[in-house]
Amino acid sequence: MRFWLVVALIVFTAYFSIQRMMYPQLNHNSTIDRITHPLDTRLRYRIGEVDPRFNLSKNHVEALAHQAADIWHLGTMKSLFVYDPNAQLSINLIYDDRQAESSARKQEMRILENTQQYTQNEKQKIEQIHAELDLANRELDIQKINYQTKVDQYNQLVNMINQSQQNLNPSARQQLDQQKNQLQYDQDQLKQQLDTYNQKVNELNRQVNQLNSINQQYNHSVDQFNNRFQPRQFDKGVFDGQNIKIYEFESDDDLRVTIAHELGHALGLKHNADPKALMYPMMKEQDLQNFKLTAADLVMLNSNNK
Repeated sequence: MRFWLVVALIVFTAYFSIQRMMYPQLNHNSTIDRITHPLDTRLRYRIGEVDPRFNLSKNHVEALAHQAADIWHLGTMKSLFVYDPNAQLSINLIYDDRQAESSARKQEMRILENTQQYTQNEKQKIEQIHAELDLANRELDIQKINYQTKVDQYNQLVNMINQSQQNLNPSARQQLDQQKNQLQYDQDQLKQQLDTYNQKVNELNRQVNQLNSINQQYNHSVDQFNNRFQPRQFDKGVFDGQNIKIYEFESDDDLRVTIAHELGHALGLKHNADPKALMYPMMKEQDLQNFKLTAADLVMLNSNNK
């Protein structure tokens, strides 16, 4: 009986030793997990501490962790992770100066976006005013030509009368005076329209100068933003060999991909050189909203499992 117990113990130990070699992620599952799930090679995880200053519930973080695991499941067509509230590996959200900096970044980004939207709206208004002034200028040119034509006709008529040395009858004199008064009225109207036009031009120039000043301030703010907020290192999250700790993220998409990145480390993967890859050391060129594993991620995973 003792012999068979020894044999069983040897087989049991050998099985789990080989299993751990083939599936390194099992090193992070508890012994009880491995005994109660001897054929399950998935890495078990749970949600641990979630600092309330992140304003996220544990249920929400759990849902994002499921989505992070799905990035690996869909990319490999394998089930590598499973949520277990009693798992040894925990995912923790720890608030520190990194998240404070991220919050400041989000606030500055909103200000820049609002300023950009404002300048775009003002630019559209200026373009509309410019188009209206172009139309008004063409109409003024036509009125100037018409007015000058009437003046020339009036002067020709006066010259003809002066050259004929004939006295005008009262009715003709009255018509000539009326024509002269009409020309004076037209001149006054044209002058008012020109003054109004010039006022609008001055207002347009003022708005253009104001917009240029805002654009200069915006460009300066963008430069300051870029200098202050450099591409973020993935040390905003870390897998310390026992647990995943996440210190900073900007959005649900950001947090989901960060969790997926740290789960990759839990699988035994290191960083790679593809800037679009999940295991690239910086959050830079990854498509956070529709992220999928890259060829570089899969090559690294397959090499790690050999």
